[in-house]
Amino acid sequence: MATAFDIITSALKLVGVLADGETPSDDTANQGLSVFNDMIDAWNADRLAIFTTRSDDFPLILNQQSYTLGTGGNFNIPRPARIDAMSSILLTNPANPVEVPITMFSVEDWQTKVPVKAVNGSFPLICYDDGDFPLRNLSFWPIPTQQQNSVRIYGWQALPAQTLLAQVSFPPGYAEAIRYNLAARLGAEFNAPTSPVVVQLAIQGLARVKTMNAPELSLQSDLIPSPAGYNYRADLFGMGF
Repeated sequence: MATAFDIITSALKLVGVLADGETPSDDTANQGLSVFNDMIDAWNADRLAIFTTRSDDFPLILNQQSYTLGTGGNFNIPRPARIDAMSSILLTNPANPVEVPITMFSVEDWQTKVPVKAVNGSFPLICYDDGDFPLRNLSFWPIPTQQQNSVRIYGWQALPAQTLLAQVSFPPGYAEAIRYNLAARLGAEFNAPTSPVVVQLAIQGLARVKTMNAPELSLQSDLIPSPAGYNYRADLFGMGF
């Protein structure tokens, strides 16, 4: 298993900054690591570069509407670049919890469709995420009044930042994409000529990763029952809307 230092060294050789048998100086290695982590950070903002989402459950506090999400927040996990979905987890019977989808509202939805924010209810059905940084602010509606409930958040699982001696481990397909995309970036960083072959392999490698990570999209009416025969969204306010 390669370290970040190994990958940086290999990428520098691909663009001719290093010759065979040479290793980067400390300054060059650290500069390469900075470019490496900038690339990872850029990929973390691209859904097709993310290989999975993570789900985390957090207890809801009675009569509390707003929560912070991020390191050190009410929901203390690394701030995800984006949240794909949320659910209320009903724990009246902890051995058999019920998951109820939460509708995520945009700014316009939260402004226009929820004119009265301070409404109590058994569990949240709506969430407005303001997307703030370093902590997201999540506002739930209605305000939960049942103690044995929690919220489940499905957020993008960030690719990890690297240190020079850390072993780099990613799912299949990432090794080539990382090596050649890093080489292309290091070529620009060190003003070194990058061969068309390196550029082409970088494009193909990242495209392969994105193809593998692309979600399966299907169009379905909310009025069509799920395979289990019940659609919570369709039945929530009756069928006359």
